[in-house]
Amino acid sequence: MVIKNLEDIVDPKDLKNNKLQPIDRAFHDWYRFVLSYPPHLVRHYINQFELCEFSTILDPFCGTGTTLVESKKQNINSVGIEANIMAHFASKVKTYWHLEPSEIKRAALGLFNKAIEIFAKEQGGFRSFSAEQKELILKNSISDLPLHKCLILFELINSLKATPIKDFLLLALAYIAVNSASNLKFGPEVGVRKKKKNDANVFGDWFERVHLMISDLENLANGTYASSICYNADSRIVDQCLSDESIDAIITSPPYPNEKDYTRTTRLESVLLGFLASKNDLKALKKNLLRSNTRNVYVADDDDKLIEPGSRIDLLAREIERRRIALNKTSGFEKQYHRVTKLYFGGMKRHLAEMRRVLKYGAKLAYVVGDQASYLQVLIRTGEILADIAMDLGYEVMGIDLFRTRISTATGKQLREEVLLLHWKGGSFKNGRSAMKKQNRYDQLIKKVFFNNYKEGDRQVFFDRDEFEPIAKSLGLELPKNLGDIIYSYRYRNLLPKSITDLLAEDEEWIIRSIGKGKYKFAKSAIHRITPNPRLSKIKILDSTPEIIRKYALNDEQALLAILRYNRLVDIFLGVTCYSLQSHLRTSVPGTGQVETDEIYVGVSKGGQQYIIPIQAKGKSEQLGIVQIEQDFSVCNAKFQHLICRPIAAQFMEENLIALFEFEQTGEEVSIKDEKHYLIVPSRELGIDEVSRYNKTG
Repeated sequence: MVIKNLEDIVDPKDLKNNKLQPIDRAFHDWYRFVLSYPPHLVRHYINQFELCEFSTILDPFCGTGTTLVESKKQNINSVGIEANIMAHFASKVKTYWHLEPSEIKRAALGLFNKAIEIFAKEQGGFRSFSAEQKELILKNSISDLPLHKCLILFELINSLKATPIKDFLLLALAYIAVNSASNLKFGPEVGVRKKKKNDANVFGDWFERVHLMISDLENLANGTYASSICYNADSRIVDQCLSDESIDAIITSPPYPNEKDYTRTTRLESVLLGFLASKNDLKALKKNLLRSNTRNVYVADDDDKLIEPGSRIDLLAREIERRRIALNKTSGFEKQYHRVTKLYFGGMKRHLAEMRRVLKYGAKLAYVVGDQASYLQVLIRTGEILADIAMDLGYEVMGIDLFRTRISTATGKQLREEVLLLHWKGGSFKNGRSAMKKQNRYDQLIKKVFFNNYKEGDRQVFFDRDEFEPIAKSLGLELPKNLGDIIYSYRYRNLLPKSITDLLAEDEEWIIRSIGKGKYKFAKSAIHRITPNPRLSKIKILDSTPEIIRKYALNDEQALLAILRYNRLVDIFLGVTCYSLQSHLRTSVPGTGQVETDEIYVGVSKGGQQYIIPIQAKGKSEQLGIVQIEQDFSVCNAKFQHLICRPIAAQFMEENLIALFEFEQTGEEVSIKDEKHYLIVPSRELGIDEVSRYNKTG
């Protein structure tokens, strides 16, 4: 991949002259935070990854929501995970786009007047933090009078009932407390100014900030935007947040391995808003963070155990410790430098391993990371090391883009900030390590079977299912109970090993066809993946699925077949009256062998024509291949010769959105005859205007 400087995506003059759209400026200024990347970088990778309204983007280190906001603006669903509770709060509030501006104005005006009244009446002592709260913030972070005013506002806002509007007003206060009222300054680290602010226009600045935020919401009025969810959680353990195979892409920037304590950046507002009240609260927060600095290392930490002795990371940690001893550095923090390096990369290894479970087949990932030299000037090539870890975990490394360079505060040298690009092609990881082990076993078996029968230049490679057993014995591998699962895996879920696909031309793929009982062949073919057209309009259908069916459907395929049946989608799609004849038909077809069809319908038209309608049902994470449709035609020809064959495929695109395909066969060629997308909705989501539009266009 050509390495490029991604800062060139936006003209620096536009940034300097403030020519970006107001929503680009204001939303990312709702809350001050040290952002690792600008909004235009997110847009760049949304375009490069070809994401659309049916995609879901994850930012597992979402900070204050750059990726979430940009995804929402592009009408793409997004999920964020952030362990820092203040940053999580900011991300959550910045995606509240459904609020009514007039209600916020009314609430803010009332609180503003009350705050002025309370401040005028109270001539005694100032409100202040408790002694325990003061221990959590930098000394002299905020002077007494500005803090008094901030606490008056906090008490008033906090007295409101819990609503998104309350959160909105609190976020504005957090911004003002730091940027208008405090003595803090921000560089590579947070610090305290020499010249202290003895007073600040807290109430007026807060009211002005609220109105700026309201103006953003008014700019968004009447728009349609995708959903955005943000979880306060540890990105290394996401089983409570994310479903299996639910994510199409990751765009994120994890912490870098350095001595920056990210909790110090948000300490003042975290205490002011009540997120941190004691040292135990701070310790609990830090334990959920990726270990990236010595200030959040604990005795019980064990991510470093994931680093193998003698590996590149282990040797790097040893070099840091060797240099510490040679320089006679003896502080407690310096003694932890080598360990935090292993903890950081071990934590990232845990994170990337966990992501395999939630990623869809073909997902693409962009990780913004930076080289570091904080630990005794030993250079840490973060992007390169993470690329090695990712490859060991089964990811494909697509490349490393140069994002920008910066000057190292430790050495004065230029350090690279890069975007590590990964591709997930490893299939289903519902069972974590055991699934990876299973996939490696399948790869070894299929490679051996293929090359035992392949001769240079072959466009067809024949093999028997019985070949797997002796090969497994010779390789010392355990066979699956169902040998057919190996074939099914490469037909519909996973890519064939690279050594096999390397034999293809650019516009070809290997497909596996059944040619008799237990007999198969690999055949070179033009690429025949069947995927929904993301630009096709959605047709709303009122939901007739019984709630009890939705509650107890055990998997995507069952749920999909039930929705088709109860909503009569097959009738609607084909324009004929249809009846379910049999579920999960398994039969043998001469010249093909055993085939399976998820469901068989029969249909009749108003003219009396009768149809046989085999249906293939696929969940969101599975691929639909042309071989299944070829087999459905063969079932029709063998078992129902006197009926008109109209094979259909159905696939979940997202919850309640279903793509339906009808196919036709001309000679040996199978092609898509029709495609429609149906969105199953409750009655309140299908308006009269939409019904009128359907009546006119239908």
